[in-house]
Amino acid sequence: MRNTRASVYAACQLGGWGVLTVVNTLLFLRGGVSPLLWVATGVMGILLTDLARRWLRPREWLRLRTAAIAGRAVATSLVLGLVLTLIVFLLSVFVFHLYTLEQASTLAFIFGEFQWSMVMGIWMALYLGIHAVGRARRAELERWKLEAAAQTAELRFLKAQLQPHFLFNCLNSVRALITEDPARAQEVITRLSSLLRYSLGARTPETVPLERELQLVRDYLGLEAVRLEERLRVREEVEPAALAVSVPAMLLQTLVENAIKHGVAHVPEGGEVAISAHVREGALHLEVANTPAKASPPPPPGAEAGGVGLHNASERLRLLCGAGASLQLDVTQAAVTTARVRIPLPA
Repeated sequence: MRNTRASVYAACQLGGWGVLTVVNTLLFLRGGVSPLLWVATGVMGILLTDLARRWLRPREWLRLRTAAIAGRAVATSLVLGLVLTLIVFLLSVFVFHLYTLEQASTLAFIFGEFQWSMVMGIWMALYLGIHAVGRARRAELERWKLEAAAQTAELRFLKAQLQPHFLFNCLNSVRALITEDPARAQEVITRLSSLLRYSLGARTPETVPLERELQLVRDYLGLEAVRLEERLRVREEVEPAALAVSVPAMLLQTLVENAIKHGVAHVPEGGEVAISAHVREGALHLEVANTPAKASPPPPPGAEAGGVGLHNASERLRLLCGAGASLQLDVTQAAVTTARVRIPLPA
């Protein structure tokens, strides 16, 4: 990286002063001025600006206020312009004999100082501008890195909260079978192990196809069916186009778990959990509807319905799928509670 920057800097130095040398040569060619004067001037310009870059470290000026940067840049340009004007004057008189000391004009010297200070000012502006842009880009990159690191940490925290939440609810589902029906308990534990392998796996991706999430949900519903038996009724309405859409891992499972824990499980006669998924208007629309518990009052406005599970699922959805994604819990209807998810499809 450092070698690349050094090569770019050298190319810009040679290119900029080389162009200026060619222009001066063409302008003064008819006046009998030797092109070697402008070649020597270009070489001295390269040396002076490089020495200024090394000694003054103008890149560090960017940490100062704008007024301080401007003051230093103007002063440096005037000094460098004066030095280069003296060099051109000495070369013209003592090396190329363009005129004598007696013929030298103070007004011409002042004009030369103005011209070369302008050239040095342009050099300073370009040098500081390029490094200011690079500094801003690096700062922006660092900001994005910090945001990405913060989001990654938040995702891991949310996922770490969801995993034991899911695990404890599954264990409660199989606890009763240990003494009542050991053979069936073994079957259920086998199903549970596949669930845990998926949810607690270290390499589980943050997003998975909806089809894979549905497989997890079916295993989970199979476990809950052992506990609730005929009280749990399940209905699926998933169109084929929705199966390949990526969703946050454990999102659908969390919605179904919430539907059972806060709804069907508290209804004496049981109830239904309906899962639907459709693709329309450039987004996946996923719904989980359930029979609500009649004794459970609706949450007050602004309260978090569904507890930590839905809250974390909503946060992970926002972080993974962007601001266009949403999760809403509709409790306005007495006969059904519906969790609605919208995930924009990739452009």
